[in-house]
Amino acid sequence: MRKTLSYPRSQLLLSISLALSFSAYAADTTGANTPAASKAPAAKSGKSTTLSTISVNTQVLAGGLMAMQDQPKAVSTISAEAIAAQPITADYTQMINSMPGVNAASPDGFGLTDDSSYTVRGFNASEVGVTMDGVPVNDVGDYVPYPSEYGEARNYASVTLMQGSADIDMPDLGAVGGHIAFITQAPTKDFNVYVGQTFGSYDARSTFVRVNTGDTGPVRSWISFSQNSNDKWRGAGNNDIRRIQAKSVWTIDDHNSLTFNFNYNHEENYFYQPLTKSQVAQYGYNYDYGTHWLATPKGGFAESQLYGDDPTYLAQSSYYKLNQNPFKSWVTSIDGEFRLSDNLSLSVIPYFQYGDGNGSFVGFLPLRFGANGKPYVVANQYADGQYAVLEPYQGYTYRPGINAKFTLDLGLDNSLEWGLWYERSRQSEFINAAYVDPETGEPSSIWGDSGMLTYANGKTWENYAEQDVTTVKKLFVQDTWTPNDQWTINLGTSFLDTTRQNQFVMYPNNPDPADWTSYQSSRNNYHKFLPTLGVSWQVDDANQIYYSLTKTFRAPEDAATYGNSRLGLPAPLPESAWSNELGWRYSGGPLTVHADLYLANMSNRTAVGLDPDTYINYYINAGPVRMAGFNGEGNLDLGHGLSLYASYTYTQARIKDNLYLPATADTDAEWYQTRGKQFPGAPRNMAYLGLHYVQHGLTVNLNGKFTGSEYGDFLNTDKVASNFTVNGSASYNFGNHGILHDPTVSLNLLNLLNRRYLSLPAGPTISAAESAPTYYVGAPREWYLTLSTQLF
Repeated sequence: MRKTLSYPRSQLLLSISLALSFSAYAADTTGANTPAASKAPAAKSGKSTTLSTISVNTQVLAGGLMAMQDQPKAVSTISAEAIAAQPITADYTQMINSMPGVNAASPDGFGLTDDSSYTVRGFNASEVGVTMDGVPVNDVGDYVPYPSEYGEARNYASVTLMQGSADIDMPDLGAVGGHIAFITQAPTKDFNVYVGQTFGSYDARSTFVRVNTGDTGPVRSWISFSQNSNDKWRGAGNNDIRRIQAKSVWTIDDHNSLTFNFNYNHEENYFYQPLTKSQVAQYGYNYDYGTHWLATPKGGFAESQLYGDDPTYLAQSSYYKLNQNPFKSWVTSIDGEFRLSDNLSLSVIPYFQYGDGNGSFVGFLPLRFGANGKPYVVANQYADGQYAVLEPYQGYTYRPGINAKFTLDLGLDNSLEWGLWYERSRQSEFINAAYVDPETGEPSSIWGDSGMLTYANGKTWENYAEQDVTTVKKLFVQDTWTPNDQWTINLGTSFLDTTRQNQFVMYPNNPDPADWTSYQSSRNNYHKFLPTLGVSWQVDDANQIYYSLTKTFRAPEDAATYGNSRLGLPAPLPESAWSNELGWRYSGGPLTVHADLYLANMSNRTAVGLDPDTYINYYINAGPVRMAGFNGEGNLDLGHGLSLYASYTYTQARIKDNLYLPATADTDAEWYQTRGKQFPGAPRNMAYLGLHYVQHGLTVNLNGKFTGSEYGDFLNTDKVASNFTVNGSASYNFGNHGILHDPTVSLNLLNLLNRRYLSLPAGPTISAAESAPTYYVGAPREWYLTLSTQLF
């Protein structure tokens, strides 16, 4: 957990879920006309992740926007060719926007912000698992994914989305709505250096270098370095991300290998402010956090001046320099693939993650100044003499885990898979405060790791401190039977066991603990058997029909127990869902079509509110939700290097019961008439159309995305209009010239029609009449020019 937000009691965030699931291997998808960024020959080093194999045909379709699939479930894949058509720093939320079922929103076209989000078939982003090279990367505490942290787009070989459910062998902590897996490129057998330099709108700049070592005995490796930055297109502030990635493959022999993966991310970003419709109407689409600081009154604010309409307070409470998002993290893993006997193999991936940083916001504290002029916080938080401070929502994560799977070939077209996943993570979370110059608004520290404000006794001021230990154990077994060339049947089950241990203390160092300090400790265990069934019928060479049935489950967030206990509310219930899919795949001649009908019944969907007196989050059951609809995607090869890709989504995400908000110590119970309403953030209709042309070194892509209107509140009284955006890219490959291999110039144009629009509620509410929902603001027209080449 990294960020905190304050909401009125009536505001409910969609529950956020975690799916820690292992990604699957995607074969190299480079082709003869692939741009230089992805054209380097790939080494045949074996599967990089055989825990749950995704079959991706080496023949990509629609310029990499689609690939052949054969799993008995809905799966969509984009390859390196399509990724190369994106801006060089694009995050994965921008890449998956073409896929059926996806409603993505990113306030920054260059992909340098964690503010991006999405829904898949009505499930929000944190109800969808995300893995990078087989390692789960959603937050272990509140399940939120952070898109800007997962490496460089130019290092991806593929991104795969399972719209309905994750595979059984994935270390899945709670992906009730699907899974996203991205795989980095394999090292090449020959030494080469790839370099790329990008310039673009709002002073966007990116420098990228990747060095392939080639074969050094049985080992081949690559390492990349990048520096990316841009200015915010609205408001003030800039984004800066530096990354180091590496991959190394040791081919022990034809049947045994080890693959090492490493990803380091260091970012210093500013938040984009999500807006309400009324804010856009009053101030325009460029409205954001304030850029002008007004000096603090002598002696500070009286406590009664806060949270009102005092001009100085309003200027300080929305100041952009106090809304920043610095964070650094690294992820490392080793993927071992071993043949133990002629019919038994083992796949095992140990991994470790570390995260350190914060999402900051503006707070106000009563300060006094000692004889040396150094400020300190007084014990009574409601005292006069209040000053603006930067409150970083700090988080440290230590996350080791291991996943292992055995595969036994039983003969007679039958195989048995079984394994286990174990993870024990630790998170330390707290809010402290950095001093802010009352005359200029300049914070003394943005990282929250030095010079923080203390009480007079020298102890650091903290709003709260929380220690969480989450232990996850999963056992799984699955049998795959192919009785003949037409039929494949997968039948399996898993047992998922999650234990959350939580220690929470309010104002831990306050000199007056009797009135301010309180403690809470808890230990909760959640477990369930999760069956899965998949049946595939290959009718003929061109047609496949499949059906899948899967149960999913997730434990409540790590902080859920404390808030509910303190407010006298019952403990939140785990979420679960049954997901059904009936699909058809066709591939004949120039036409390829994938289509499916789906039904997901979700129970105990969780929502989070905020108590207005204590500002403590509490978690309630928002009732069952039924997601049903249609997904389809297809490619038509017109010949002469020209192809068309299209996807369409119809989603009915219906709330099945009225919403009950239970009473707390400060509020009365209340019912809301939500039965039959469409869930916020789930447009009923979405469509994508893309044109791809490649011939004689020239590659052109033109695409448009239609997103239907969507609601921002549970009562469906506030919605944003549908929007249609057009993007384009063009590149030219100049061929080989000495040590320059495939020098390429590329141009990306985003939002060609310069549409101004709101999309995807960032802060959904129950009733817009009580509290207006906020939305993501679409970025205006932007351009990016990239020069790249491979050396040697």
